[in-house]
Amino acid sequence: VANNAALVSFCIYTLGVFLLAWLAGRKREGKSFMHEYFLGSRNLGLWAFALTYAATSASGGSFMGFPAKIYTYGWVMALWIGGYIVVPLVAIGLISKRLNQVARKSGSITVPEMMRKRLGSPIVGQVATVLLMFFQFFFLLAQFKAGAKIMTTLLGDVAVFISAKDAVESVIQPLPWIGGSEADGAYYLCLLVFAVLVVAYTAWGGFRAVVWTDVMQGVVMLVGVVILLGLALSQVGGLANATREVARMVPPENGVLQLEVSGETKIPQGTWFKLESENQLQYFRAKKDASISSDQNGGENEVKVICLPQPTHAEAKAIEKQLAQQSLAIIPFTYTKESGYLYGEGKQGVYVSAPGPSATETQGFLPVMLAMCFFAFWPFAGSGQPSYMARQMAFKDTVTLRRSIVFVMVYFSLIYFPLIIIFTCGRVLLPGWEIDSDRIMPEIAVFLTSNAGAP
Repeated sequence: VANNAALVSFCIYTLGVFLLAWLAGRKREGKSFMHEYFLGSRNLGLWAFALTYAATSASGGSFMGFPAKIYTYGWVMALWIGGYIVVPLVAIGLISKRLNQVARKSGSITVPEMMRKRLGSPIVGQVATVLLMFFQFFFLLAQFKAGAKIMTTLLGDVAVFISAKDAVESVIQPLPWIGGSEADGAYYLCLLVFAVLVVAYTAWGGFRAVVWTDVMQGVVMLVGVVILLGLALSQVGGLANATREVARMVPPENGVLQLEVSGETKIPQGTWFKLESENQLQYFRAKKDASISSDQNGGENEVKVICLPQPTHAEAKAIEKQLAQQSLAIIPFTYTKESGYLYGEGKQGVYVSAPGPSATETQGFLPVMLAMCFFAFWPFAGSGQPSYMARQMAFKDTVTLRRSIVFVMVYFSLIYFPLIIIFTCGRVLLPGWEIDSDRIMPEIAVFLTSNAGAP
């Protein structure tokens, strides 16, 4: 029942999105098709403009990439994201009013069209179109990946989804580039479904459908973050306890386990191994799915892992619960370390202080002076983001603009700072997700709600 609840929730949410698209289509009746379809007749009020701007900003990067970084680098991410809170003040206040005025006077419905008319040069419009399409591709790529990752985690145990995943894998495995024995049918299936749904409701309902969906998602995100914050703090024993536990943690190592198996054995991604001696306790977690057998030699019996060299009491307790649920029999193995963190290896306290641990940088993840630069980078970089500019061309009046600046700043504060707390707690509740940190958002959501008794 719990597994099917995820599928039912997804279907209800999808129906809600398409209902909004249908209502948006009805709104076009009797209005200029172009201005209504692409800009919602330039009539967005406070709630619509503020929440569509906020939801566009708080996208896949905010709810997949940002939590992954919090989990990986710790409290230093508060400095990293602090500058983002003033994005509305600069990005909206800097160009929104003038952009909206120019677009209205010229009758432009897209940014390249406005630039072409304003500067009187078709070449400028063409270059702007090419650049917009090129860079938006990479921005949208992250959003589609985030959507696919979330769906993979939430639907992973649903019987219908598993059958569909197996069918997709049988099709793509013979294909070049995306195929092979390690092809992830679940990811490609979710990516395809997510892309089709997004394109469908956007094409059907136009800009207004996107805005109304953003409003719905903005409310869902805020409510979801508040709920997860309460669940995380209650299950970890409070913020003070979580901070003490995280302060004792040391970064993981990368290594290889040489397994001694009899017969063919499948090692799923995330499988835990334990090595205990009189003076030391270590845990290892498989980075990827592996299939090994006794008649293979050398590297074929190797499993890439991360190693927790000095697990805290809280980490050990959480891992032991997962070990108790594993169906894999105990397998003898030997461990070989391959690499450690260049900054923070073997050191406690690196997750609660700047610059944060780093596997690739000897100066740490985020030196303080670099963190200060983000207070300039985020606001000014965000002001020219094409998806923001399209919304800035669509608000109703100056009063709406001024109020939206304050609204979005408050909204960002209620989203981003709680996320830092939630996923700092996540290090205590769900250790070892450095193997695929992009999945920590849906994983922690499922973990917290399941522990709370929700389906």
